[in-house]
Amino acid sequence: MGQETNGAGGMFKALRIIPVIFEILKNCEELCPHAFVVNFTNPAGLVTEAVLNHTSWERFIGVCNLPYGMEVSVSKILEAEKSRVRVHMAGLNHMVFGLDVFLDGVSVKRDVLEKMATESESLNMKNIMDLPWSPEFLRGLDAIPCAYHRYYFQKDQMLSHMLEDFKSGETRASQVMAVEEDLFRKYQDEDLADKPKELELRGGAFYSDAAVNLISSIANDKRDIQVVNTRNKGAIASLPFDAAVEVSSIITKDGPVPLATGLLPAAAEGIVQQLKAFERLTVKAALSGKYEDAYVAMVTNPLVQSEHLGRKVLDDLLLAHEKHLPAFKETIEALRKKP
Repeated sequence: MGQETNGAGGMFKALRIIPVIFEILKNCEELCPHAFVVNFTNPAGLVTEAVLNHTSWERFIGVCNLPYGMEVSVSKILEAEKSRVRVHMAGLNHMVFGLDVFLDGVSVKRDVLEKMATESESLNMKNIMDLPWSPEFLRGLDAIPCAYHRYYFQKDQMLSHMLEDFKSGETRASQVMAVEEDLFRKYQDEDLADKPKELELRGGAFYSDAAVNLISSIANDKRDIQVVNTRNKGAIASLPFDAAVEVSSIITKDGPVPLATGLLPAAAEGIVQQLKAFERLTVKAALSGKYEDAYVAMVTNPLVQSEHLGRKVLDDLLLAHEKHLPAFKETIEALRKKP
C-alpha cells in the first residue's frame, strides 16, 4: 500500500517536502524570528520530527484535522455539543489513539467504546474505506482507534480494496488530482468569496477550525487543550524525549505543553515505536541523500516490511520523483547505471 502520509507514498512526500520546509524556515529566521510556524503540510508528524531535531527553529507546531474530526464524531456518538467533549489523545500523526473521553470533565470512554461496538458507529474520513471495527477488537484495544489504523489492523482488506480501485483506475491519487485541478481553476478567480465544495471531497474537513483554534489560543494565551504535533518531553513514556508526537497539549503563548500520558495501550506501543523509527530513518535519508538510508527507512515501514519489495518500490519512486529530489541526484544517477 502506498499510503500517502505514513506509507511509502508518505515517505516520498517527506523526502520532497523537508528541504522545502527548511528553506521556508531560513526565510522565517530573517523575516519573523519570533513567530510560530503552524504546519499543515503532510506528513505533518514526520515534518515536525525533521524540524524540531534538525534545525534550530523551536516554534514549530504540526496540526492535523484528524484529532479534531475524532472529537466531532465522538460528540455525535454522545449526542452532546463538542464544547462539552474532550478526547485525550496520544501517539503519532495518523497513528493517534483516543485514550480517554471526557464529557463535562467526567470520563465516559467505556460508554463510547460500547456504543461504537454495539451500534456500528465509526470514526472515519472521506479518503479512507469505512471498514467496521469488531466489538471484540474495540473492547480489547480499550482505546478509540483513528481511521488510519485500518491500514495496519485491517491490512488485507484495505489492500484488496485499493487493488480494486487501481484496476478501475479510480485510485486515491487520481481522485485528489482531479479535485485539485478543479480547485486551482476556481482559485484563479480573485473575487472568489465562498469555500469551494470540492474541498469537502479532499479529506480535509475541519482544517480551518483546527488552525484558527490553535492560532487564537497562542495569541490569547487561552491555555485550553488541543491535539498537536510537538516535542514529546516525556509525555509518552516509551518514546524519546526529543521525538515529535501527536498528543493532547495545553496551548499557551509560549507554545504547546504536552500532557503526561505514560505508556500507550499494549496494542499501540509496538506499532507506534516502529512508525517512529521509520520517521526518524526517513528524516536521516532526506538529509543525507544516501540510497542505503532511504532503503532501510523503506523496509522499516510497517506497511512495507520486505527487503525485496522495498527495494523495488524505492527504486521506482526515486526515478519517478527525480526532479523533486535534488539531494538524491548522485543516488539516482548511480541507480540509472545499474544493469
